[in-house]
Amino acid sequence: MRFTYLIFLEDHEIFTLVDDLEASEGNDVNFYSWLGLEPTATEEDINRAYRKLSLAVHPDKNPDAKSKEKFARLGRIKTILRNPEERKRYDFFLKNGVPKWRGTGYYYSRYRPGLGTVLIGLLVLISFLHYIILWINYFQEKNRIRHYIKESREIAWGKRMKKQQTKKRVFVNDLSFMVEGDHVFFLADDGGEYVLDEETVVRPKITDVIVFVLPGWFYNNIKKQFSVKKTNSLVNSEYEKEGFSSDDDRNEVVDNLRNKTRRRRGGNKRQNSKLKS
Repeated sequence: MRFTYLIFLEDHEIFTLVDDLEASEGNDVNFYSWLGLEPTATEEDINRAYRKLSLAVHPDKNPDAKSKEKFARLGRIKTILRNPEERKRYDFFLKNGVPKWRGTGYYYSRYRPGLGTVLIGLLVLISFLHYIILWINYFQEKNRIRHYIKESREIAWGKRMKKQQTKKRVFVNDLSFMVEGDHVFFLADDGGEYVLDEETVVRPKITDVIVFVLPGWFYNNIKKQFSVKKTNSLVNSEYEKEGFSSDDDRNEVVDNLRNKTRRRRGGNKRQNSKLKS
């Protein structure tokens, strides 16, 4: 099996030459006919035909833009026809036809994608998988809420699930819930009560995938870093103008700058509200 695989890899060059020759000279042209030979030609005939055709397609004597490709192709064809084993393989494909499917390795080597195409393909694949994961998490979260609602009601109302209007606190998986009529509330450690409703689970959108989220994340972080640098620059300028006797004085300036920023933002909001009114 290993031997067959190695031979198949060697056939890739033959397949490539067949495709290129037919694309350049026509579908009815093969290695022999291009050289003006018969399949029974001897090695001497091949050498003679090669020398004759090489003069016609040589880049130095032919202004054709594709002359270099033709000359290189001619050299490879001559090498195959002069090699008994490779010529035998070519004669086999010439008689039986070149296979339509030549393996993924052949097509990858012939139509190898560029770096940009690979990166775009990976980005699309990652985004697609991320989108699927978002939907899986969405349904899992809805099922989790349904489970807690069902378990809480069973504990509060009994197995017959007879609804009661009174409040009853129950525990499910060490989590605290309050059942009140049709509603089930999650009791958080901070004392807050949050109603359990599967409809509150946010449906994933295509804009939630990583290809859209990452640029926004980078933008916000860059904006945050710029804001911090701007604040530090203002503090340093105040430091140079006033001079501080202690760290407390410096902290006071920082607080004042922050308050000014808040007032400006608040002033903008008030101004916007006046414009709207």
